[in-house]
Amino acid sequence: MKILKISALAALISAPLAAQETDRQWELAVFSEYVRSASAKEFLSDWQQVEAGGSIGLDLRTAINEYWDARAEFAFTKYDIRNGNGIKDSNRYGLDALYHFYNSDLYAFVGYKRFNNVRHYNAINVGAGYNFQLSDKASLFTEAAIYKDVNYGYIDQGIKLGFKYSFGATSPSPVKTNTQTDYTAPASTSEPVKPEPTKTVLDSDNDGISDNIDQCPNTPTTDKVDANGCTLFKENQVAITLDISFANNSSIIKASAINDIERLAQFMDKYQDTSVVIEGHSSAVGNDNYNLMLSQKRANAVKAMLIEKFDIAENRLTAKGYGETQLLSAGNSAEDHQLNRRVVARIETIEKQAIQK
Repeated sequence: MKILKISALAALISAPLAAQETDRQWELAVFSEYVRSASAKEFLSDWQQVEAGGSIGLDLRTAINEYWDARAEFAFTKYDIRNGNGIKDSNRYGLDALYHFYNSDLYAFVGYKRFNNVRHYNAINVGAGYNFQLSDKASLFTEAAIYKDVNYGYIDQGIKLGFKYSFGATSPSPVKTNTQTDYTAPASTSEPVKPEPTKTVLDSDNDGISDNIDQCPNTPTTDKVDANGCTLFKENQVAITLDISFANNSSIIKASAINDIERLAQFMDKYQDTSVVIEGHSSAVGNDNYNLMLSQKRANAVKAMLIEKFDIAENRLTAKGYGETQLLSAGNSAEDHQLNRRVVARIETIEKQAIQK
């Protein structure tokens, strides 16, 4: 029955793996853990009066999708015996499912473990952890967990510190973003028609059009005007392009990209009649359907920042993920994958500018 319980949990965790792959394929972790036994065990001879213990162990984990990971764990523990009567060697092994919170390094987990120490028993564990990213491949992590003994009803506690290393695709140094504003040459305009001045009629704004036919009084003296006394305008095309990159298997916006997103927001504030399609893209590593979902998450993250941080109206923004269908580079190197993990957006509009005399 114990083997069946562990096997069932393994099947539940690993079932989606056949259908999903990510940029990060596998991670191997080493860890140490302080384990505090239930206080009642210190006074029970059946438990040989075990107290706290120290563990070292290994775990192997892989991503199911952007939010869920699965891992298998083995640990070796030495428990202290109450009153200094010795040390008890033991081990445990089991499986966990880990849930990563959106746009955060915080995660929670639940699992099933087999303990072999003074007694042999099974336990359900729950806990939370936090990742401290050192690079695209390496990170430290810390976890706190409780272990509920399903055979005898006792609860142990654990605090863990570990180091993990990714064996998926690596990310090179971030590619610098490229945001630019382009202006086209002004459209040609015809010379304004100026009627011959009359000495008997006033021209209060000195635009060359007498007041009796001037439909735009008080035009700036620096502006050219038409036959009705109204300012002549030329039309310029103005544009801005957003192009930011993302880390491996991530939809978290890098701090270095926030200024680029702010410039896009400022452009939209200046030209209130504009709207934009935010395009998310992924590298070609992994499953097509998962990469499509990941690219949509990246586009959604930029859209959410424009709304929540820069107060751009939601009805002016469209987020669309393209997955790996529009690769910038078809190569299979780390640099190629980094180029393809991106969000881009471009806005073009027409700006009217007064023609000067």
